[in-house]
Amino acid sequence: MQTPPAITDSPSLSISNKPNKPLAQKLSKVLNSSASEDARIKAALSSLSNIPGLDETNLGRNLRGTIEKKEIETNRKFLFAFEKVVKQFEYLETQMGQMESVCKDMKQRIVKAESLTADMIEQADIMQEHSDACSTQIAVVDRFLVKFTLSEQEIKILSNMSEPVDKEFFDALQHLQQIHSDCQLLLTTKNQTAGRDIMESMALYQENAYDKLYKWTQYESRTSFGGDSIDVSSLMTKALRALMLRPVLFQTILDQIASARHDAVARAFLNALTKGGPGGTPRPIELQAPDPLRYIGDMLAWVHQACASEKEMLESLFQRNVERYEDVSGITVKVSDTISDLLDCAMEGTCRPLKSRMEQVLVLQPGAITSYKVANLIQFYTMTLSKLMRKNATLKRILYEMTELAYKYFFKTLNAQADRLMQSTEAPNRSLSIAPTVRDMTTQLVFATNSTEGFPEFDFSETLDAIIEPLLNTCELSVIKLSKMDQDIYMVNCLHHIQSAMMPYDFTQQKRDNVIARMNDLLDDLAQEEYNKLIEQAGLTQIKDTLAMKNAETPLSALPHMDADSLAQAMSKFDSFLVLISADVSPQLEKLSSRQHCQQVQSGAIRLLLDIYRDIIKAIEDPNNGYEHPDFILPRTVEDMEAIFSFAL
Repeated sequence: MQTPPAITDSPSLSISNKPNKPLAQKLSKVLNSSASEDARIKAALSSLSNIPGLDETNLGRNLRGTIEKKEIETNRKFLFAFEKVVKQFEYLETQMGQMESVCKDMKQRIVKAESLTADMIEQADIMQEHSDACSTQIAVVDRFLVKFTLSEQEIKILSNMSEPVDKEFFDALQHLQQIHSDCQLLLTTKNQTAGRDIMESMALYQENAYDKLYKWTQYESRTSFGGDSIDVSSLMTKALRALMLRPVLFQTILDQIASARHDAVARAFLNALTKGGPGGTPRPIELQAPDPLRYIGDMLAWVHQACASEKEMLESLFQRNVERYEDVSGITVKVSDTISDLLDCAMEGTCRPLKSRMEQVLVLQPGAITSYKVANLIQFYTMTLSKLMRKNATLKRILYEMTELAYKYFFKTLNAQADRLMQSTEAPNRSLSIAPTVRDMTTQLVFATNSTEGFPEFDFSETLDAIIEPLLNTCELSVIKLSKMDQDIYMVNCLHHIQSAMMPYDFTQQKRDNVIARMNDLLDDLAQEEYNKLIEQAGLTQIKDTLAMKNAETPLSALPHMDADSLAQAMSKFDSFLVLISADVSPQLEKLSSRQHCQQVQSGAIRLLLDIYRDIIKAIEDPNNGYEHPDFILPRTVEDMEAIFSFAL
């Protein structure tokens, strides 16, 4: 077997062994170039490709020459372009030189002109200042003329009678008044001459304006204020306010308004009395004459309504929210006084027919109750109307007189009634119940109190006295022939009846207290009389009298019939009386109309009996009176007595 030949390594080749050394260097340079150099080469090649007109066939052989040729061509183009720029700059330099020479010439001319026009400019400034001052003076004069003179239209409105009195008239009049006020201020300054001249020139216009306003207001007063219903216009309000600056003219207009309203209210009142309302509704007040209360009430109600409406109209006419009008000239008009004067004059037209008719009703004296209701009604309307009118108003004075007259006739009726009762007194029956006349008078009292209820300002005390006192006097006269106890019982019944009638009314409290006090006095008298009967029935009269008359130095046992045996017999009789006594009231006390009064009298009598028994015990137990064994004399203690009479205590 043959052995293969051994393989040996061939020697390595190097660049130095290559036959073409420059080429090897270039290859080595290319192979050893880095990525950054490749990028630069790529960028350079891209730049070469962007050069226009580059011959790519000759690029490898003559790259440098080609690039330099292109550079020379480009520079030649730059030189050509900059040559045009240089020419433009040269032209600009020429123009600037010309402009500089022109400016120097203009500067010289301006300096020369300035020296020539300096005086003219100074004069122009002076003239401008003078012109401004004149313009200011013209504006001041214009404002002065507007403030202190009237326009042609305003003069025509104020002076021409054919022009209507309307808002424009009052605006012009207000302007005229303002001019007059401003002129008065001018008189307090150094411009007194101007103020006087303007006031003199405005005086004629002012007189013409007020004359025109006065005649217009006079006509309106006659035509507008003579009817039943009045629609107050704002022009009339302004006219009256303007005329306040002429007190004489203003007072004349007020007199005309007052006269017109006086006649209108009087005429309306008479129509309401005799004709009634439109179409007969409401009916004439005179038809209510048979009923005095309604007749007078309807008349007073109409007067009150008319007075309230009249005052409301006047307050609207003079503006109720204005307390007074005051002008710079010092003229002051108090509105409330003016309204009160006109209201008084207007309502005065109702006084005469109202007074005559009320007097006719009162003279007839319709009866105590009706008279009292009429008097209260008149007094109520008097106080109501007094709140609307001034203190010394005629209608108010007439109503006060009628109130006094109504109460005068009322008390006159009561006095006549009391006289009739006194002359024909009627004795009560055996039961001592209240007589019919007393019941009738008490009924009148109830009616009178019902009429007064709701009027807390009325003083009812005089009326109560006028009714109750004659009634009580009549009751006393009617029982003058009866026994003292019957008299007291009947008077208690009457007083209780009167007090019960007044009970529901708080304003009778004072009189009720007086009646109750008199009634309690009579009940105390009845209790005393009942006590005397009990003492007599118990046999203690002599002992009571002896104790009352006993001398302090004399022993009680030494007095007649006051020894121990006599007292023991008397106390034994008293003990028997206690056994027989009844809890029922006596037949005489049963005549009292009030069960409470019966118990009050009985309780009072028992208390008096217990008091005398205490006095007897005290006297017997007193060692100075000489009783050795008081217990044998006294059958019962005070506690026993109180237990026996517990039904009455």
